[in-house]
Amino acid sequence: MLNGTHVQSQENLINNNVVSFKKKEWNKGLLINLGQEREELRTDETRYYEEQNLLNGSFLFESNIWNLLDYKQEELNVAFKVGPFGSWGNWTDSSKVSNMTANERSYGIRTSLNAGYLYRYYYDPKTYTVFDLNVWGRYDVFKQNLDGTAIDSFGISSPIDESNIKDRLRFGFKGKVGWGTGRLSPMNHLMTAHYLLEKYYPRRVFSDYEIAQFAQVIANIKHDRDFKSGHNVDKEMEVVSAFVNKTLLLESPESMTGEWLYGEFDPRYEGTRFEFGPFFQYFNREPDFVYGGFVQFDRAKYRNVKWNSIISANLNYNRYKKQDWMMGELNLGWSYYSKLKSQFDFGVKYVPGIELNGFNDVGPLSHNVIPYIAWYSQLNSQSRFKLDFSWRIADGEQFLLPGPNFTLAVYRSRY
Repeated sequence: MLNGTHVQSQENLINNNVVSFKKKEWNKGLLINLGQEREELRTDETRYYEEQNLLNGSFLFESNIWNLLDYKQEELNVAFKVGPFGSWGNWTDSSKVSNMTANERSYGIRTSLNAGYLYRYYYDPKTYTVFDLNVWGRYDVFKQNLDGTAIDSFGISSPIDESNIKDRLRFGFKGKVGWGTGRLSPMNHLMTAHYLLEKYYPRRVFSDYEIAQFAQVIANIKHDRDFKSGHNVDKEMEVVSAFVNKTLLLESPESMTGEWLYGEFDPRYEGTRFEFGPFFQYFNREPDFVYGGFVQFDRAKYRNVKWNSIISANLNYNRYKKQDWMMGELNLGWSYYSKLKSQFDFGVKYVPGIELNGFNDVGPLSHNVIPYIAWYSQLNSQSRFKLDFSWRIADGEQFLLPGPNFTLAVYRSRY
């Protein structure tokens, strides 16, 4: 206290040497998604095209693992979803024999499985290699209703009014390897330490070193949790109280237990990273196998306990048997943290794309803008609420389907 004025520690100068973040969680709950899907299959003589708006409700079972250390950063995600869906949109099936177009309405059951593994190995504090692989599969059983027109090779028109039970299997994978420099360090434990100290000891000014010490205590407690048997809050608070009493020479307020139950965010980063390398992807429809190269830049800024910002840019060159193209993505985003319970994200993405048919045949540049918002809240120690909304503003349908994408999840988490 100086002349009755409270002096805060400088939030922007917190020591971020605490780079470890280890967490396992198991989520189960309900998921609702509204979006668009497009599928096309072309040959020299036929064309099948489907563009649908999709509303899908599902039961979610998900496992997430983060193991972010000084010499490696490792993430593993596995998600299984099953539930009803309904879709509506346009359907086309054309050949030399006939041209059929119709309005399509479908409803049925969708089952999907996704798995992703990301690994960055650091040779030194800034230099690393990266390996990233995602695989997915989806199986639908549905009733398809078509209402349209068929025109044969003689120009004779006839109505289409069909209703059929169908099934559909789709699967694919995407991988990349590369090299990089820089590091994004997780700031979650520093955020928790900074928040708790300033809230419960408002008359005490804490140094960056004291906050980092407390952050390491929090990290040790959370990293030692047993995923299967859970964790005991009272025992964890005993460790917190011992540090506050013996190291900081302060009394431990009992009300801190209520805040300790929260702060379970996904990694919140600080730092700059640049990586590049080849990639490949496969889909059992078109485009089936695509390969190329990518460059990626990320810069995340831990501004204070409540605010984070991110700037990221990606450029990739895609080679395909029928058409090459380049796409980019520039993302400007911010995150606001309300206490230790909630996170609000908002920002905008710019996604340009261009077709390439050799150096002398370049298509027009496509411009796409995607504003987005997201809200994550911890309703209690285990119940979670998450909402994501974005709107794709596209100057055509060449690279992105315009329109909304909405996801709402309500689930319970064991960690």
